[in-house]
Amino acid sequence: MMHYLPSIAGVAVLSILITRMLIPISHAVGLLDRPFGRKVHSGAIPLVGGISIYLSVVIGSVAFLDLPETFVSVALICGLLTSIGVLDDRYPLQPVYRLILQLITGLAIAGIGVKVSTLGNLTGLGSMQLGLLAIPFTAIAITGLCNAYNMVDGIDGLAGGLTLVSMLSLLYLIQGHAQENEIALMAFLCTSTTVFMIFNLTIRSKIKIFMGDAGSTFLGCAVAISMIYFSQTGRDIINPATTLWLIAIPMMDMLSTMLRRITKRKSPFCADRTHLHHILTRGGLSHRQALVGIIAAATGLAMFGIFLERVWPQNEAVSFLLWLVTLGLYFNFVVKHAFRFAKTLRRRQQSKVEWGQN
Repeated sequence: MMHYLPSIAGVAVLSILITRMLIPISHAVGLLDRPFGRKVHSGAIPLVGGISIYLSVVIGSVAFLDLPETFVSVALICGLLTSIGVLDDRYPLQPVYRLILQLITGLAIAGIGVKVSTLGNLTGLGSMQLGLLAIPFTAIAITGLCNAYNMVDGIDGLAGGLTLVSMLSLLYLIQGHAQENEIALMAFLCTSTTVFMIFNLTIRSKIKIFMGDAGSTFLGCAVAISMIYFSQTGRDIINPATTLWLIAIPMMDMLSTMLRRITKRKSPFCADRTHLHHILTRGGLSHRQALVGIIAAATGLAMFGIFLERVWPQNEAVSFLLWLVTLGLYFNFVVKHAFRFAKTLRRRQQSKVEWGQN
């Protein structure tokens, strides 16, 4: 892996150059995020993060790695998804059209062989083979992750940070088991995402960027494909149940928020402010405090999943049951009563301030 360090550095430089090139182009073509409605940032921010991440990873992979033909197919499909996301950022599409296009992307990915063929031994009664359901299940899984990462993209650094937690955790698990060029590809994605976060979290308004829907959906798709590839397709490097821990926060946030909307007799796809980052900021935390807290929670859950994978790999059913229990606790104590939770958190924040003053 050490001999790939120069190429990783090359991808970082490439990502910086592409981002700096795209910033003036975004102003020229109107690919900007302007504050209105629920968006409270100041100024028009270029929506080029997703394009930069995608281009730097693909160009870097072609230049430095010897990858199989499957990568070319995946890159083209992800490129189409990213392009659609760019169009959506510039000329917003109806949610139903986005959903259909994401499902088509998932079907295409499954069609080239990267699919969920088994759910593993989730029940303790033996491996659950999907058979004919593998392709539609894969399409739904990829669409779900695209939307999960899109939903958490509400404060600076969050979608990128959660992507890094997932991919770095996966990198740790596949070390010594996957081919070096596959490991390097994962490292390229982490590098480009890190460069994006530097631009995204900067206080210099002239170079600040957002990833846009193009970026969040691409990252969600990339994470989904990576998790499927290393837990399926004959690789079986990690258990399917373990992947749930590596993507715990985005998945739990999406599932809990949609379930809360359904219990309130609303559409599961309607927009509201009950995502975790909304709840924490409403509870008195700053955006940076919410970011650090959520990333810390995601890291803790991923580390717990890694622990179960390494120490108790044969008990997938226990891992899955614990994940479901965690999801239930998260829904019942955080999302189901979002406003009450935020109010309680705000009181505690005020108490800390008052105690500090005394």
